[in-house]
Amino acid sequence: MELLLIAQKDKAPPSAKEYWTLALTAVDVMLHVPKSPEYIPRKVEAIGRELRQLETQTLTYEGAEANAEAVRLVQTAEHSIDAIMERWNIWKKGEALYPNYLLANQEAAKRGVIIRRLLVLTREQLQQESVVADAIQVMDDQHRAGIKVFYAFREELERSPAFRRFEEDYKKQGAAPDINAAMFDSEILIFSQSYGQAQLGVIGTPTPITMINQLEITWKPDVIRDLNPAPLFDMTRYVFEYGGPPAFKMELARFKRSVA
Repeated sequence: MELLLIAQKDKAPPSAKEYWTLALTAVDVMLHVPKSPEYIPRKVEAIGRELRQLETQTLTYEGAEANAEAVRLVQTAEHSIDAIMERWNIWKKGEALYPNYLLANQEAAKRGVIIRRLLVLTREQLQQESVVADAIQVMDDQHRAGIKVFYAFREELERSPAFRRFEEDYKKQGAAPDINAAMFDSEILIFSQSYGQAQLGVIGTPTPITMINQLEITWKPDVIRDLNPAPLFDMTRYVFEYGGPPAFKMELARFKRSVA
C-alpha cells in the first residue's frame, strides 16, 4: 500500500500532493495499531468507518457519538446555523442536548455566528401547563445563549403547502417523523433519523432521557437544496420570533382560541 501511494504521488496534481504525507501516515498507523488499550483499535476502526462514508457525502452516527458530532459541527460553523426542532424537549435541563450542545451554540454566537432556531409546538403539548413551562424555559435558555429563537404551532404550519412539501422531502430522506435538523453555513446539514429513551440511573428510580439514536450528516447539493430550513423563517404568517414569556402567552392564547 505504501509503495502504491509513493508511486502515485508524482502523478498527482500539485494541489493534491500535500495530502500524500497524511495518507502515508494513515497507512502506517493502520498497519501498526496496538491491541491495547482497547480504546485505540476501536478509535482507528471508527475513523476507518468515517473515511469509507466520506465518498458518499454522508456520515451517520449513533447514540452518544451523534450528540458529540453535532457539537463538533457547531464548533466549525463560521457564519450561520438555521435549525428546526420538533422534538424540542431534548433541550430541557437533564436531557441529551443540555448543556453541551447549548454551550457550543453559545460559543458560536459569541464568535459572530448567526443562529436561528425554530421550535414547533403542538396543540396536544400546549394543553399541559407543565409542557408550556418547559417550552418557555427552553426558549429562554436559547435566547440567553445569543440564539434567535422562533416558534410555530404545528396545526397552523400544516396549512402551508410549502411546509407540507418540506416534511415530505425529509420523509423521503429517512428522517424521523419529528424533524430535528440544522443547516450549517448553508453547506452541510444534520438531521435526526430516529430517537430513543435511555434510563439514567441503576440505583433507585431511573430518569428517562430522550436520545437521538441515529444522526445523519450530509453535504449532497440536492439534499442541501431540498431540506434547507432557512425558508421557514420567512413564513411570518405562522412563524413568530420569541420575545419573552408575556408575548408568547398572548400568541398561545390566540392559537388556543383559533382551534377551540
